[in-house]
Amino acid sequence: MSFSEADEALGLTRFEEFDAGFDAAYVHSGDLRVDGDWTGGDLRTAVGVGEYEQLGELVMFVVDGDLTVDGLLDLDEGTLECLGLLVTGTLTARIIDVDATMLFVFGGADIARLVRFTTTDGTLSIAGRTRCPLVIYDEGDLNVTSAGHILSRRSEGPVAPYEAPSSDSDFDFSGWGWPTVTLTRTEVPAALDASLYDDENWVDAATALEFARSGRPLLRADYPAPS
Repeated sequence: MSFSEADEALGLTRFEEFDAGFDAAYVHSGDLRVDGDWTGGDLRTAVGVGEYEQLGELVMFVVDGDLTVDGLLDLDEGTLECLGLLVTGTLTARIIDVDATMLFVFGGADIARLVRFTTTDGTLSIAGRTRCPLVIYDEGDLNVTSAGHILSRRSEGPVAPYEAPSSDSDFDFSGWGWPTVTLTRTEVPAALDASLYDDENWVDAATALEFARSGRPLLRADYPAPS
């Protein structure tokens, strides 16, 4: 259906600042559970798009319910263009990896191991509380309130928490969370396994993903959780 039809039925743009301009939407009604990994390529296959075909429009895939992915949710794997995934309920996954695609979640998220968002192009917006030990990000459009650590690879020194606009703002920013950076590049050596960083305290996000997939610890056992 058209994105406007899906929006009218499900309230997909219920939060302000949702301005990606999607053209079409594919909607799965009800909760969905995926055994193992789930990719953007799997989404394309599910709607009958061939491996080398373009979707042709800016498409939002919608799970109108809770989504559980037992493994890695990687929206960029197997894609040829930008696309979006929106979950109206809760997202539960082992790992999230987002690059140039867009992920929106309305009901909070439980991510067991890692959120890797080391991009300058994508969007990751989760309303409610995100429970995840570690979020690694660069300069993408990140909007989360996490119960775990958020590591900014681009920041070498202390970073003040993001302050949402005041109630006098012309925009309604309710809904999406706001990232509070708890780890910066200067703090990495004390917090993460030594194998993850270089002499400049730059975290190798690909190695972190390998650690997360194999079950190897990312954070040092004695490093405290965020206050």
